[in-house]
Amino acid sequence: MKRKHIFSLILIVGMIAGMTQTQAAISTEIEFTGLKIAFDLYHGGYHANDVDNLAANLTLAGNTVVYINQSWRLDDDVDVLFLTEADVGRDWSIKQIVDIAFWFAQGDKLLWGAGDSDYGGYYDPYAINNVLEGLGSIIRLDATSISDAVYNDGAAYRAAATEFGVGDPLYDTDIVGNVSEGCTAGAIFHGPCSIVAFDGTYYKDLRYGKSIFPERVWTLMTYSVNATSDDSDVSDDWQGLDLYANSTTNGLYPALVYEHSLTYDSHIVLSGEAIYSDYKYMYDQKTENGVYNNGTAFGQVIVNNLLNFLLPFPEDVGTEDTSFFALIPVVALGVIYVVMRKRK
Repeated sequence: MKRKHIFSLILIVGMIAGMTQTQAAISTEIEFTGLKIAFDLYHGGYHANDVDNLAANLTLAGNTVVYINQSWRLDDDVDVLFLTEADVGRDWSIKQIVDIAFWFAQGDKLLWGAGDSDYGGYYDPYAINNVLEGLGSIIRLDATSISDAVYNDGAAYRAAATEFGVGDPLYDTDIVGNVSEGCTAGAIFHGPCSIVAFDGTYYKDLRYGKSIFPERVWTLMTYSVNATSDDSDVSDDWQGLDLYANSTTNGLYPALVYEHSLTYDSHIVLSGEAIYSDYKYMYDQKTENGVYNNGTAFGQVIVNNLLNFLLPFPEDVGTEDTSFFALIPVVALGVIYVVMRKRK
């Protein structure tokens, strides 16, 4: 009996090991080293604290991870800043936006902003969008909830982003190929919003063929053709940010978008959800319920691929003017805060 018991344990251990190998579909790791990455926890936000696995992988690769937590401080030597959409009422102040804008204007910086679903009215897209406005960005988080009744992980709001790029080889350049490398499926965006464009006056549909910005904005991933966009919090159109919910055309809403700020030679990534977080296994190679793609998703791979492609930045900063008078978006936010800002 004892030998049978031991043999049974061996079988069980072997099965568990096999399952682990299945869940880790491909090998992936952080390839850059020596950078400083900051996570903003000061403004709260869903999943802002759920970054242990990414932080561990960044640290293991030889990078420094810092958390902006008890008080607001953004050091100039930070290379990457993650902003998870703030709690309602805890927006970035004008002075903090100015801090971010001056940091960004140094060049060779990456800001990753993440949204959430508008369900229940607990999500305010204007918090991060105000930061993006201060940077002179084109892309914005929208104010809807994305659902997919076909591609999901057990519920329509656990939507999968299934498509890489937009299907145009002239537009889907190296960054799209690198982000999708090794991926045989997409990733779960648990309760996401989508991404729109802003031309300075109007919000625009960012789906390919409707509104594109070559050499400036790249749609890296979209939700599937079956995806729908809803105004779940019944907001009054959020001044145009419910654009997709009011559209007669469903599907292929942008889920992950990259923008190269040509003025400052810095970089912006927007995702409809914080797919770099551990929440519901988004930064992983498995899913919570095992429904999508037989339980294998590639959120971890996609995040690693994107960071590895963008980082480290080239040594040359560029020739653009990043002086005080070049910071037009910042000046528009309030000259007094620019003047008072002390360089660290």
